Amino acid sequence: MLPDRQLRILVVDDDYIDREIYKQCLSESPLPGFHIAEAVSGAAGIALTQSFLPDCILLDYNLPDQTGLDVLAHFSPHGPAAAVVMLTACGGEELAVRAMKAGVSDYLPKRQVNPGSLLHVVTNAIQKFELQRALDEHRLALEQSERRYENLLEAMPQMVWTADAKGVIQYANRRWLEYLGVRQQDATRLRWDESVHPRDRERTSEVWKAATETGTFFEVEHRVCRASDHSYRWQLVRAVAVKDRGGDVINWFGTSTEVENQKRAEKATLEREKLEGLGLLAGGIAHDFNNLLVTILGGASFAMDSVPETHAARPILQDVISASERAAELTRKMLAYSGRGMFFIERIDLDQLLWQTCARLRSTLPQNIQLQYQGCRYLPPVDTDAEQSARIVSELLMNAVEAIGDEPGTIWVRTSLAEIEPEFARDGEIEAAVQNGAQFVAIDVEDNGCGMDEGTQARIFDPFFSTKFTGRGMGLSAVKGLVRSTGGAIRVRSRQGGGTVFRVVLPAVVSEEAKVDGAH
Repeated sequence: MLPDRQLRILVVDDDYIDREIYKQCLSESPLPGFHIAEAVSGAAGIALTQSFLPDCILLDYNLPDQTGLDVLAHFSPHGPAAAVVMLTACGGEELAVRAMKAGVSDYLPKRQVNPGSLLHVVTNAIQKFELQRALDEHRLALEQSERRYENLLEAMPQMVWTADAKGVIQYANRRWLEYLGVRQQDATRLRWDESVHPRDRERTSEVWKAATETGTFFEVEHRVCRASDHSYRWQLVRAVAVKDRGGDVINWFGTSTEVENQKRAEKATLEREKLEGLGLLAGGIAHDFNNLLVTILGGASFAMDSVPETHAARPILQDVISASERAAELTRKMLAYSGRGMFFIERIDLDQLLWQTCARLRSTLPQNIQLQYQGCRYLPPVDTDAEQSARIVSELLMNAVEAIGDEPGTIWVRTSLAEIEPEFARDGEIEAAVQNGAQFVAIDVEDNGCGMDEGTQARIFDPFFSTKFTGRGMGLSAVKGLVRSTGGAIRVRSRQGGGTVFRVVLPAVVSEEAKVDGAH
């Protein structure tokens, strides 16, 4: 639509007659009228463009100082600030194409100029120019809006992505790309659920399938491989469907937030509550049961001393005493698990203690098993119960013997200064000590036995859990209780058919001299 005012026309032509023809043609227009300015050279036309601010420029191709195309080249990179109609007495289709590429709105040979044709070309050029300017402004506003949108997404603390209806990534912010180790140019070939842990894929696929069928919001927690260390970390993924007017999903807007620390905290809280509940139960049962055993052992021992050695009841009494002693050992393990056992804490040389323990136990191991001890020469002392520390290693050795079975195998016991790994540093038992800069020593008990799957590892420290037979299983739970009671932590690393490593970390005693040296 043309503006409802006089249109401003700039005529750039050195031919006086041609200029008069253009003015005469325009004067016959039914429009409100034209305000016309004239220039006889390209330089004058450029100067007038800046002051006259025309709606349309009638530009001759052949000018005394330059061509019309040279005049167009003087304008800004975005083109002239008005509609331009190129007029020429000679030239054909090639010149018209060059003119259109240079930014003119229309092209008209001078021989075709008449009131009707000129008015039509001028009004069309102005309308076309105004429409193009509106489109450019809209495009610029859209680009600015997109930049603001992308800046907002980049500033968000979450990983943000958009995907098409099939789940293929359309856009991903920098956090998402860096987390998965993906280049921007490769992102659009991936799905939003890329790098999900194999054990979580089926569940994630079911959630995605249900969401695509209903076209609704979905939420799922799964583990994703982090590129920086190739570890699987828990993420909470939320996405909402974007639909067209017909109600069909056209894309998805989603966020991914790492919730690994929250998951660990929840797991630690559940574990602590479970341990506290089982500990109270085990401790109460153990104390009461221990009182009963004192009576049973005392009575059986008195009866044994009261009957002759040839009496028929002596073997029965001996069985009662043996069973009571085994039951007493079980109660000690239950008390250890509950943290309510009797401990004598003293400063000990852990390396020397474990060397002696391994030397004592080596002769009791099956002949198919070798026991190798690798100690740390400069291991700092620890404050712990020597007997219970030896018991920890004994229980872990027994577990290793059972894992090896009848096949030839080797058990390694090692001590070292501990590099606290992230999984230990987040352990509720030693987290505060780690944050306070405490040093730790490590005891590793490794075997090349049958190993364990993930399900077994998850339950290995549960009371009375056993892969052997019913009635066993307090050994490792007691070990965990003993370790926990001395301010340490224990972890297991194993794989099916690939052996097992138990690592116990205990807080070390740092001498005042070492502290002073460390300060320097």
